[in-house]
Amino acid sequence: MSQSVNSEPHLAQPHAGPGAVRSARIALVTLTAINLLNYLDRYLVAGIVAPLKEHFDASDSDIGLLTSVFLLVYLIASPIFGILARRSSRTLLIAGGVMVWSLATIGSGLANTLTQLLIARGIVGIGEAAYSTIGPAILADHYPPTRRPIALSIFYAAIPIGSALSYIASGMISENWGWRAVFLAGGVPGIALAIMCMRLNDPPHGQYEPRGQHDGSVAHLVTARSAASIWNSIRALRKSRDYAFATAGYIAFTFAFGALAVWFPYYMQSVRGWSLGSATLTFGIVLVATGFVGTIGGGWIASRLAGGSTGHLRLCAICMAVACPASILALYCTADWLILAGLAVASTFSFATQGPVNTVIINAVDATLRPFAIGTSVLLIHLFGDVPSPWIIGKISDSLHAAEGDAGMIVALALIPVAMALSAAIWFWGSLSRGADR
Repeated sequence: MSQSVNSEPHLAQPHAGPGAVRSARIALVTLTAINLLNYLDRYLVAGIVAPLKEHFDASDSDIGLLTSVFLLVYLIASPIFGILARRSSRTLLIAGGVMVWSLATIGSGLANTLTQLLIARGIVGIGEAAYSTIGPAILADHYPPTRRPIALSIFYAAIPIGSALSYIASGMISENWGWRAVFLAGGVPGIALAIMCMRLNDPPHGQYEPRGQHDGSVAHLVTARSAASIWNSIRALRKSRDYAFATAGYIAFTFAFGALAVWFPYYMQSVRGWSLGSATLTFGIVLVATGFVGTIGGGWIASRLAGGSTGHLRLCAICMAVACPASILALYCTADWLILAGLAVASTFSFATQGPVNTVIINAVDATLRPFAIGTSVLLIHLFGDVPSPWIIGKISDSLHAAEGDAGMIVALALIPVAMALSAAIWFWGSLSRGADR
C-alpha cells in the first residue's frame, strides 16, 4: 500500500495511513463531482438567454438580473455558512446545501413569471453558498500545504467542465424539449449527490498544518485566537496582506470572466450570426478543453514553485497578462478562427489561476478561520465581480442599442479586457508586497 501512496506524491499525504489516504481521495472525487454540478447549474441561464427573453418578453438587463440575483443571495449567505462550519458538521451542511439548490433548480423550470424565476434562482444561491464555502476547507484539511495546489486544481477543474456541459446541454435540451426541461435536467442529479455527501469523512481542522514553524509553503498565518465574533474574524482577516491581494485580484478576474460566461454565447448569436446550438456548443467545447488544461496546468506549476504565496500570486499575474490581449482578439476580430483562438488562450490562462489563488486564500489563515475566510472572499469577489458585471454590460448594451444596434453589445464587452488587465496588476503588486506581512 505504501508503494501505491508513493506513486502519487501530489495527491497523498506523506505521513497518512491507508485509511486517511482513501478518505482524502473519496472526498476529492465526491466534492469535485458536486463542484461540476454546481457550475453546470450556475450557467444554465447563460445557455438559454434567447428562449428566456422570448418567453418572458425580457430585456438584456432583465436576463443579467437573473444572474445578479442568484449571486447576490449566494454572496450574502456564504459568510454565514462559514461561521456555521465552525460548530456544525461540515459534510451535513454541504449535503443540505446541495439538496436545497437542486430543488430550487427544479423549481426554476416550473416558473410561470419572471419574478418566480428570480425567486427560484435566489434560493439556488443559498444552497450553492453552503457548498462553495465549506468544500475547499474540507479538502484543505485532507491534504498538507505542499499538496494543496494540485488537489484544489483538480477540484476547480470542475468549473470549466461543469460550465461547458451547461452550455452544451442547455442548448441541445432547449432546442429539442424547451427551456423548462433544461432546469429539470440540471436539478435532479443533485439529489443523489446530496445523499452521497452525507457519508463523507469530516477531518479535524488543520490536521496537516505545521506546528510552531513556518515552512515556506504557507503564508503568514492569521490565527483565530481573537475570532470569537464575526467582527473579530473580519479584523483577523485584515491582518493578512496575502489574503487582501489575492481577493482583490480575484474580484477583477470574476468581474471579467463572469461577464464573458454570461454574454459571449449570446454575443456570438446576435453580433456574429451563429445559431443558439452552434454558439453554446462551441463555447462549451472550448471551455472543456482549455479550462481543464489550464486549471490542472496552473495547479501543477504552482505545486512546484518556490516562494509560497509570492510565487502563486506572480503566476496568477502572468496568466492574466496573457489572457487580456487574447480576450481582445476573441471580442473584436471578425474571422471565426481568430475569435476561437483568442477565446481558447484567454480561457486557458484564466483558469490556470484558480488553483494558485485559492491556495493563497486558504493558506493565509488559520484552519479554524478557513470557512469564514473562503466565505468572505466569495462575498467580495461576487459582490464587486460577477454580481454587477452581467447587469452592467446588459444595461450598457440596452442604452446603446437604439443608436448603435448590435454595436452596443460590442462596446459594452470592452469592460472584460479592462478588468483582466486590472487583475494582473493587482496580483503582480501583491507578489511584490508580501514583506509587509512579516
